[in-house]
Amino acid sequence: MKFLLPSLAVFLLALSAYSQQVQPVFAAADINGNHIDLAALRGKIVVVNLWFVGCPNCMDEIGPLNQLVDEYKDKKDVVFLGLAASPKPVIEKFLSKNPFNYTIVPNAQMIILTKFGTPDKNGEINVPFPMHYVIDRTGKIITKTQGTKGVDTVRTELKRQLG
Repeated sequence: MKFLLPSLAVFLLALSAYSQQVQPVFAAADINGNHIDLAALRGKIVVVNLWFVGCPNCMDEIGPLNQLVDEYKDKKDVVFLGLAASPKPVIEKFLSKNPFNYTIVPNAQMIILTKFGTPDKNGEINVPFPMHYVIDRTGKIITKTQGTKGVDTVRTELKRQLG
């Protein structure tokens, strides 16, 4: 017991420091098989959208998100990633009729849960959809916003970041 309390204190301190780390790191393949490594994107501004096929709000915001990509298409230091909690065949079928101009990462459920999920009081991981993140050039999340109104928040943050 004498060693349990100091060990527990160190564990809780380490857990607290870890939970405050807002620099998600992951690597995955996009829908075309290209390797995406978030750590390798340091120095760029990364906009992340969490979505899935069948999410009504996710579907409603694709048009405005595509407009956002168009606004920044000449800015090579801005990257748009769509982490999808849907399987690749479902996404491919959906995208054939509904273009989404983000770089799409299919089958991203585990990345979404482990890197962007928030545990509730029962320890279950929650992820609201759609969710938007803007990650700055140093790799830190500077904007986290939910829903279709989040598109305007992302636009405002991109203007701020790019001066």
